[in-house]
Amino acid sequence: MAGEKPVNSRTFFLNEQHELARAEKEGFGRIPKYTNIDWGAKGTRIGKALRSVREQIQKSRDPVKENHLFLLAKPETKLTKLSTAKTAIKGMIEEDTDYSQKDSRVFRRLGIDLLKVEEDGSAVVHIRPDVAEQLATTASTLPESGPREQARWATIGSFAMIPSNSRVDPGWLSSLKKGHPTDAVVEFQPLLMRAEIDVLIRAIVAALAKQLGEKISATGTDFSGRQWVRGKLGIDTVKKIADQFFSVQSLHSPLVSIAAMASPKTKSSARAVRPPTVPNIAELPVVGIVDTGIPTEHSALGPYRRGAGYVDPNTSPTPAGSHGSFVASRAVFGDPDYSAGPPFHLPAGQARFYDVNIGGIGPGKIDNQAIYPALRAVTTTAPDVRVFNMSFDSNEPWNSMEPVKRYEELAVVQDIDNFIFQNDILCVVAAGNSPRGVIPSRAYPNHYDDPNWVLGPLARSFNSLTCGSYVKHLTSTGLVTNAGWPSPFCRIGPGLCSSRKPDLSANGGNGSPNYDLSVGLGVWGLSNDGLWEDKVGTSFATPLLAREAAFCFQKLQSVCEKGARRSR
Repeated sequence: MAGEKPVNSRTFFLNEQHELARAEKEGFGRIPKYTNIDWGAKGTRIGKALRSVREQIQKSRDPVKENHLFLLAKPETKLTKLSTAKTAIKGMIEEDTDYSQKDSRVFRRLGIDLLKVEEDGSAVVHIRPDVAEQLATTASTLPESGPREQARWATIGSFAMIPSNSRVDPGWLSSLKKGHPTDAVVEFQPLLMRAEIDVLIRAIVAALAKQLGEKISATGTDFSGRQWVRGKLGIDTVKKIADQFFSVQSLHSPLVSIAAMASPKTKSSARAVRPPTVPNIAELPVVGIVDTGIPTEHSALGPYRRGAGYVDPNTSPTPAGSHGSFVASRAVFGDPDYSAGPPFHLPAGQARFYDVNIGGIGPGKIDNQAIYPALRAVTTTAPDVRVFNMSFDSNEPWNSMEPVKRYEELAVVQDIDNFIFQNDILCVVAAGNSPRGVIPSRAYPNHYDDPNWVLGPLARSFNSLTCGSYVKHLTSTGLVTNAGWPSPFCRIGPGLCSSRKPDLSANGGNGSPNYDLSVGLGVWGLSNDGLWEDKVGTSFATPLLAREAAFCFQKLQSVCEKGARRSR
């Protein structure tokens, strides 16, 4: 129309995901000006690598290879670009590529899914086959492309097959004996559809050596949606899956936590007699005891059980040892001092417990991959249970784990952290115990940097409270001679990203001068038979913190508007 200003048209170029590149939008800064890059050689190298990897995957036995390419993106180690920064030398600055931080966005711009960053800086990525062909064609035209398009490719050095040792730890693989299947977990790559997972499982089952007793016994799904199977696999089958099934992210031994240290013979104890019925017992706060199970008809704890509880589908309803009962008794009755002899009558309990039995691997052992399904089930069916006690962790220090297992343990912690945040619950995790009888390189209390005292994976959680242990009652036979000082067996931080751990602590007993266990140094709790016993460990400090948290939640509920959901 007359009088209107003419409009100048602009051309916007979309990336492989049909989105505007980030730098294409106004206000996002100038395009980096990289120097000393032979774009012709770089484009040819990347294009050839993409096509080579695709051809190799197509020759594999992976049943979903037509729809998904899982491969390794190798970074450019040094990039030089023009800069006016004060740190620049002769107007240029060198930068390392970091796919775990600032350079991760390059994949999204190219239509690539970033799945994982390896310790050497390479990235495990996912590409659709049609996108891979488009990228290979685009890479060959880089010399003629403008600076904006070239900047998108600057940090990528090449592509390669994912090596098998990125899926399975060599140390674990070498420990397997030929002809003897072992317990193993197969973790599938994310981004796969349910139907594709079913095809993968059938292909793995077909590859099993059934004459050796190999089998798949369980399946599951993580909080993130990643799926897995567990079963008995031999070394040859593990190698075959690692070499040929690129839709498998990892293979590893079961992720097991230990629920208790080996204990010495306990003091002789009297049978605890059930107290008179408490009129207001249904009004007591509840702690979810995530453990190895508690007898349904426990002579002392029975009245304080809330509901039928939860039993993992792969777990026997029969408790695997007395650890669960001991922990629950500490949550219900607190921290009694029966060093002069247990009483005949029980004290009145101040809390109830919800039995969450995930001890299906064996006495004193917890399947870490059963934790998230258990929390999900309990928060759905018993929403009043907001505090969960987890008195266990891996007996292997974090820094001694091989890369694949360490990554999978971290994935479990991540799932738990995300679930806690999503559902506004509170989990209290034990800091863990050092190996029994191991003497630190520097004597207590200067042992904090000894590798045997490093925290396990669960105790490093961001959103959980990690509970350590201190010595409350002194004895002449104990190593610690100052009340309130940390227990000598208690593991020590830092947690993830150098966070301070443990967060809090409670009474968990003392240790002997040779860093072993001894009668009379522990704290008191109940066995499956209703007997008072004397045991040592951060496992038995943790429920004291959990019950205090339950008291706080109940107090909040009493002052909040009716129907409001209490928050941490």
